[in-house]
Amino acid sequence: MKKILIYTFLFLVFYNAKSQPSGFTAVKDINSVSEKIKKSSLETKTLDSDFKQYKHLSILTKDIESVGHFSFKAENKVRWQYTVPYNYLIVMSNGKMWIKTDKKVQTYDTNSNKVFKEINDLMVGMLQGKILSDPNFKTKYYENSTTVLAILIPQKPDLKEFLKEIHIYFSKTDYSVSKLKMLENSDDYTLINFLNQKKNIEISDSKFSVK
Repeated sequence: MKKILIYTFLFLVFYNAKSQPSGFTAVKDINSVSEKIKKSSLETKTLDSDFKQYKHLSILTKDIESVGHFSFKAENKVRWQYTVPYNYLIVMSNGKMWIKTDKKVQTYDTNSNKVFKEINDLMVGMLQGKILSDPNFKTKYYENSTTVLAILIPQKPDLKEFLKEIHIYFSKTDYSVSKLKMLENSDDYTLINFLNQKKNIEISDSKFSVK
């Protein structure tokens, strides 16, 4: 019996140490934190930001780095403009998705394409904080002195096929999203850092159309 208690204790200690992100502790008042995130998302009508993206692939010795500019306008307008190391544009707006490479433009109807709809809903949900109350995800909250980290674990089978976890980092300054990390089942991941953010500035609707 004594050995069983010792093994149980060791299991709990190492399990909790493993499940808790380094440098973070579990959030004690989840309701307070979630309300602050919700308030910030409701107050964010537009967002304009530079970003730096890292794509980690286990088969490569070095992460693939990309640089670009990001724009968001409520309720569902998103623009990703990659400028380094190549020019690449993704725009999502009103149920449509445009992908532009060089001078070629491809258009998709996200409402009729399940995969693209999932991508659109994920991106908008993450940026607005709505994804934290999405029943398709189980959410755990952690924090340190400057940041709240929400770890979302997909519950839907189709999401589980290509997504292991989503990590959303919120700055405690204004509870806006400062960083996104999307982990695949292979443990490859995409990490996006948002830099030089400007909230609630004027952004024309024309920025979310592709010709």
